[in-house]
Amino acid sequence: MNSSRKCPVCGQWSQWNQNPTDRCEHCQSILDPIAVSREQAREERRQEESKRFSVDFIKIDPEDPWYLSLFKRVGLGIQITFAAIISFILWLIAFLAG
Repeated sequence: MNSSRKCPVCGQWSQWNQNPTDRCEHCQSILDPIAVSREQAREERRQEESKRFSVDFIKIDPEDPWYLSLFKRVGLGIQITFAAIISFILWLIAFLAG
């Protein structure tokens, strides 16, 4: 969908494809700087949430001694079991709530 938009910097009308990264034909500035900043903030929020809600399980290095690898496997099993139980409880609550 093609339309035109007035550049906030130079005041000239430029063709605008309603894409936040479209630039002015005259001064090459961004036609919709608010949408660009909003998109950047949304991406930063997405990255922050992915870091906040990620689960870091125990990493088992192949070069660890056998006794350390054994303890890590036991700990990993406990972590996975705990995550599975919590996930089931949350699913059950959501299912019963409707």
